[in-house]
Amino acid sequence: MALVAALTTSAAAQQQTWVAVASDGAGLWGISVGMATREAAEQSALGECGMYCRLKFTAQARCVAYAFSETGRAEGFGAGATRQQVEQQSGAECNANVPANSCQIKSARCFE
Repeated sequence: MALVAALTTSAAAQQQTWVAVASDGAGLWGISVGMATREAAEQSALGECGMYCRLKFTAQARCVAYAFSETGRAEGFGAGATRQQVEQQSGAECNANVPANSCQIKSARCFE
């Protein structure tokens, strides 16, 4: 019974974590996962990215991904429960704004 309670608590805690992405729109980015607050996620992503970056995406999720196209300077973001899901979301969002599917997943992370 204790194991079930521990797993439930752990799953609930992961669902309530924050993720964020910051970028400069030209190829630099920072990603944070597993943060207790929105502010902590945003500050972590901005700190990882650098001084010329802006916050681009924040969500309450376990995983986050960032896609970028150097060809069209397009970006895409995804947040959700699995790495595969967020990679698909970010790639689709980015590729919707550029020709020839030129976007690449630059980073995808999940809180464990």
